[in-house]
Amino acid sequence: MNRLVVQRNIFTISLIFFIITYFCVYKNTSMLATTILSPDFLKHFNISEILDNKPTSGQKRVHIVIKDGIKIALKIISVIDERIERELKIYEVFKSNNGIPCILDVQRYGHELVISEEYIEGQDLSQVLGEYIGDSEKIRKLIFLIAEIMEPVWDGDYVHRDLKPQNIRIKDDGTPVVIDFGIARDLGDGTITPIGFQPNSWPFASPEQLFAKKELISYRTDFFCLGIIAHFLFTGKLPFGNSQLEISTCFSQEQITFDIGDEPLNLFLNIVLKYKVAERPRTVENFKNSLSI
Repeated sequence: MNRLVVQRNIFTISLIFFIITYFCVYKNTSMLATTILSPDFLKHFNISEILDNKPTSGQKRVHIVIKDGIKIALKIISVIDERIERELKIYEVFKSNNGIPCILDVQRYGHELVISEEYIEGQDLSQVLGEYIGDSEKIRKLIFLIAEIMEPVWDGDYVHRDLKPQNIRIKDDGTPVVIDFGIARDLGDGTITPIGFQPNSWPFASPEQLFAKKELISYRTDFFCLGIIAHFLFTGKLPFGNSQLEISTCFSQEQITFDIGDEPLNLFLNIVLKYKVAERPRTVENFKNSLSI
């Protein structure tokens, strides 16, 4: 643990140095991924063992490795842009938040970015869905804990925009950790245009995301996504349809009223799953209170 603390402190300086260097020199580089876990690579990063290779996602590859004697998630990013810069900034700003993974180290290797991230023991929420089906109290407590993690992030004018079971890690003691801030948005960034495609995972996306209404994106977008997760955990089904077309059509029609056979969850869903952003809870406190915990 002491080693983690030391590496966490070193990260602040290395991140600032890297961002300045990369965006001054390499921002316009279009070279794609070339890094492989070669002997030279393993030696450079002091990796003694490769435990798992995760499926490639976009321009990111993730390997679970033993580095410097510690089990970590090693992320190799081949295309570095403002989203990566923003994600690293979020991790740095909220590094004291125990519900968000700690970034231990950031280095450039060739034209790629190599991120050493704290590995969270446990399973993704998507892997333990069966433990929540029909359990209203357990689901509401989980959503409450996620809201507690996200509250300082929301207060800091950031929105995750991709809250879904795959991005919630359940630790061995049952507590959640929110991961993957790759498409998070800084609401205070005036350079972001208010129109155009909104990145999202459509099964758990809000109307403003599916309809590309960026000017409506706020912390209440995340409220909506958490409502979808709660419905999915209790029933095993998505609340608005099983395809992007079905969901978009549903959002274009009259507001749905939910009755899933549980009064506390009905109350919560009918408060947060409003198509109109302005009709959702105005504050994080109101959101948490709607869970009846």
